[in-house]
Amino acid sequence: MPTQCTNASVARPDVKELLAELEVPFSPDQVQWRVTNSTNDKKRGQIVPYADPRAYTDRLNTLFSPQGWTREYKVETMSNITRVKKGESLLSGKVLVTCTVTIFGLWSHSGTGEEWADDDNSVTSADAQAFKRACSCFGIGRYFYDIPPIWADLDQNRQPVRTPVLSAWALPENWRKGMRPAGKNGSGRANASNQGIGSNGGTNHGQAARSQSRSTNGGGNGHAQTAKSTDSGDNLDARIQGLEKAVGTALFRGILREYGGVNQPKLIGDAATKRKVLQMLESGTRGIARLDAVTKRLDPNKVKGLLDKLQVPPLNEIADIKTLQNVVLGLEELAGPTQPYAA
Repeated sequence: MPTQCTNASVARPDVKELLAELEVPFSPDQVQWRVTNSTNDKKRGQIVPYADPRAYTDRLNTLFSPQGWTREYKVETMSNITRVKKGESLLSGKVLVTCTVTIFGLWSHSGTGEEWADDDNSVTSADAQAFKRACSCFGIGRYFYDIPPIWADLDQNRQPVRTPVLSAWALPENWRKGMRPAGKNGSGRANASNQGIGSNGGTNHGQAARSQSRSTNGGGNGHAQTAKSTDSGDNLDARIQGLEKAVGTALFRGILREYGGVNQPKLIGDAATKRKVLQMLESGTRGIARLDAVTKRLDPNKVKGLLDKLQVPPLNEIADIKTLQNVVLGLEELAGPTQPYAA
């Protein structure tokens, strides 16, 4: 059900500062992970981050005090709805909740949540969903939508074996410094100049994506269309596999899992996905080249200090393009401009 946002009052003079603070990501210790999809053997699954409603409440209490905001719930029920549960059809109903959050002196936003009535804690689940959706209209927790699902190993309780490392931009201190997910600027709009690590041989997802889009839709000079029609699956597999050494095992497997949902190139079912994985690996090789170049210019202690500050793993354990991008940009800023080549 759609989320409704309504303006209720005149904004206070410091509304921009308040909104900016509302949007700041939660502390990593408040972030949890939920499995949304899993393989048939339940050993691997796609997981997404989320935060408990108490984290949203704490943010509102911190900025406005417990007396500075309220929430109201409206609960409705729908009956005689047939659903399929564990392969069996049963007659059930739905709990529908609307939550309206009001910040005194600012405005009100409403969000909706729903859950099957026969599920345990259905009202609690619908309440939490509605409350968090209302809060997202103010910007709280909205950054979660910019974090794509990732594949992870699951334990016997269908929980991630290891807690994933958040991208550097999703940490509060980096967000306040202006770091944002690739493809977005400070206002949340698409930013072509920030789609990848950048020019001069770095990754640039935006340019690659636009080039691919023009080619596959009949535009451009047609060269990419020819490559698409003649590139066999085996050839793509070989090209993908050949980049493992260039990007390192961690990043290689991370890209395979994130963009292909597999551990081996041959398990990718369609050529389009294989080409996407290949594109990201090629971007990764350019990013690694930039990384090697800048680390040679810096003292190892400075490199380690930045990694600790960004809360990212060691360089050889970086497993996603976004983290690689943020590390490269941070190190290059730390190292300063390179000396120009002699004429």
